[in-house]
Amino acid sequence: MFKHGKLKYYNTKIIETSFTEVYEYEEVTGYGFTRPSNETNREYIKFEDASYEEKSKRVERMKKYHRNERWELGRLIDANFDHRTSFLTLTFKENIDDIQKTNYEFNKFIKRLNYKIYKSKEAKLKYIGVWELQKRGAIHYHIVLFSVPKIPYKDLKEIWPHGSVNIKKIDVDQRENIGRYISKYFEKNIDDPQLLVKFMNKKRVFKSKNLKQPKVRLELNEEWKTFSDDEVLFQKTYTGYKKVGGGYQEYRIRYTKLKHRSDNK
Repeated sequence: MFKHGKLKYYNTKIIETSFTEVYEYEEVTGYGFTRPSNETNREYIKFEDASYEEKSKRVERMKKYHRNERWELGRLIDANFDHRTSFLTLTFKENIDDIQKTNYEFNKFIKRLNYKIYKSKEAKLKYIGVWELQKRGAIHYHIVLFSVPKIPYKDLKEIWPHGSVNIKKIDVDQRENIGRYISKYFEKNIDDPQLLVKFMNKKRVFKSKNLKQPKVRLELNEEWKTFSDDEVLFQKTYTGYKKVGGGYQEYRIRYTKLKHRSDNK
């Protein structure tokens, strides 16, 4: 990988979970630099005080952030999935839409569940959780639990007395679809500008710190990689944009999803 001082360059990103994703960029990207102080210390303008154009840009950035977050969560699920992974949904009997209150109850539930399973206050539970709005406007939670034994329903009800509890083992036909299948629950409501603004800066995703992370490699290659037909699960070339002067310049991005492989071909 070429370096220029602290600055490094790449045009290929490889992400490994139960399968391998390869992003190949027509344009070389630099990273490892720090922004000038006059950029990092810019005065922040509150959303309600921003112009209509700036509000629209912020909403679009929030949408993009949540879409990317779904991809990241899907990869985390793939990296941690095992035969003892289950999907848990918690709801409230009351029509509660106070996210600060519901997040407080959610965090209490996680601590109690951790103690119920491991008989310890040390955080051992492996999970990913996200809240979502029901049609009636109430908040409920979807949680993926990794490497946990079967939990009696009565135990779950005991530590979640606020409403209904539903838990089921995750079973999908193809291993490489597990992350995408589950993470679809994590992207609802992200296209509603009113909800994005209402819950702006409110924590939506909860993850334990002991999750196995996907492996990420950055490379600088002269040519795009060559793959055989029998190892490609999906491939698509699309257009990216970068700001140049007062306009935007197009460049190609090729995304390839492969059966797991760890070589550098």
